Amino acid sequence: MIGIDEIIGQQNALEILRRMYESDRVPHGLLFQGPEGCGKASVAIAFASRLMCEERDGPCGRCESCRLIVSGGHPDLSMVHRLPRKATASAAATPAGDPDDLRQFILVDQIRELTRMAGMAPRRRARRVFIIDPADRMNNEAQNALLKTLEEPPGKTVLILVASRPHLLLPTVRSRCFVVGFAALRVGELAAALVERGIESAEAATRAALAEGRPGRALDLDLARLEERRDRLLRCLETLTTSPTALAELSGMASDIAGKTQSHLLDSLEILEALLRDAARAGRRSDDPGLVHADLAARLRSLGQRMGPERAAELVASVERMRRDLRLNVNRTLVAEALLAAVAGGPVP
Repeated sequence: MIGIDEIIGQQNALEILRRMYESDRVPHGLLFQGPEGCGKASVAIAFASRLMCEERDGPCGRCESCRLIVSGGHPDLSMVHRLPRKATASAAATPAGDPDDLRQFILVDQIRELTRMAGMAPRRRARRVFIIDPADRMNNEAQNALLKTLEEPPGKTVLILVASRPHLLLPTVRSRCFVVGFAALRVGELAAALVERGIESAEAATRAALAEGRPGRALDLDLARLEERRDRLLRCLETLTTSPTALAELSGMASDIAGKTQSHLLDSLEILEALLRDAARAGRRSDDPGLVHADLAARLRSLGQRMGPERAAELVASVERMRRDLRLNVNRTLVAEALLAAVAGGPVP
């Protein structure tokens, strides 16, 4: 079980939650918002464990409630995720391992099941806790179905919504929640924390850079695979800004970036955004110490100078929009082609 004190970073969020717990003034609706992979879901589970632990300064990991949470069998804690494509709606369903095997949205029937369960008396402790992750994947019908429970929760029900894209939640949902903000760490700060956990310093620095300061991502990523993909994507950018014949290769490059799944494209866009942001900074200052991918500083400096820092910054903003809008049904390859054509000098999408 992950304790509150084992979370990497997020001191501001943890302090807010500590004060809530100690004052026994926990809001019925909490919205944990921040970048994907920065620890929101881990904190949500740790905070739920603290609320349900039989020891005052829990989670202790020893009491019956803690053991039930670890096993996934606590009757008063329910997790609401996107379901596997062929599964029936259930508020307590566990997501499949591959995100591309999941439904696009959390469905209204899942929220109706949550509402039904929220109306039942807690079986072990004073509270029932529901964690909706990712809450920004509830469709509008599901969000509307949640409003009454958020507004008038029975007993001491606590709803924790975990969202990387809170702007996709209805204003009426957001307004009924107490917002707890999470942020990525500085790359150096995360690298130091990983070293403290026993990871060799060079690997820690690379993990922190590739994860863009997000602890959960840094711990879970496949380092060799992402390093290879990062180099391949940087070579695409370099080719498009140096070779006049590179447009002939654009289709193949776009297919590689798009891959076969939305998650592959999202990972590619995430790396491209970080590389372009570094290129924009390195193009302005040759001695900038704030590069995320500092091990590639020379190549990024050359890229930024060829593109021009203003053009690179425009492309960063464009990639941000693409990542935000990929929740909609869009053609992955067309997204990649539009971006690469802009790198080669075309209009910024």
